[in-house]
Amino acid sequence: MGTQLSTPTAILLGSAMIAAAVYLGLRHGPAAVAPDARTAGAAPPVEAGPGASAAPAERAAAPAPAPQSARAVPRDEVARQAALALDAHRTTLMDRCYKPAIAAKPEPRAVKYVFNITFDAGGRQIARGLIEDQETARPEVTACLVAALPPVAIPAPGVNVRVDVPFSLP
Repeated sequence: MGTQLSTPTAILLGSAMIAAAVYLGLRHGPAAVAPDARTAGAAPPVEAGPGASAAPAERAAAPAPAPQSARAVPRDEVARQAALALDAHRTTLMDRCYKPAIAAKPEPRAVKYVFNITFDAGGRQIARGLIEDQETARPEVTACLVAALPPVAIPAPGVNVRVDVPFSLP
């Protein structure tokens, strides 16, 4: 009679084989990648002699700086723009989320948050998280903010950028 593997044993063996294949594939992956169009016609690297300097070769290999108009906006500026975008919704959030909660239970008066927002190169929100300060936590206000705040947008930063933006009510 033949030996049969149990289902958990078969899953374990299969997982081990997949893990080994992924490990070996990633370990040797970058060397197997074809050169891109920028380096396809480039001359092969030349080894420097004992007295030669490698600095000119390094400068030639370094990418040219992007023109001023194509550079990314600094993260501090993106955070400032995101704070302004959140502030544009403050009145609505106060009326819809904060004031009803304060009317029902007056303490704590202030609620503090940190929004983690990721913007794409065009300035559109692609991800958002919300961290609630535990000292001033009001779960009903937090739930309302998550539901009531639409995606925010900023002027195009040129690259994807993630920022942390403090926000508080009132």
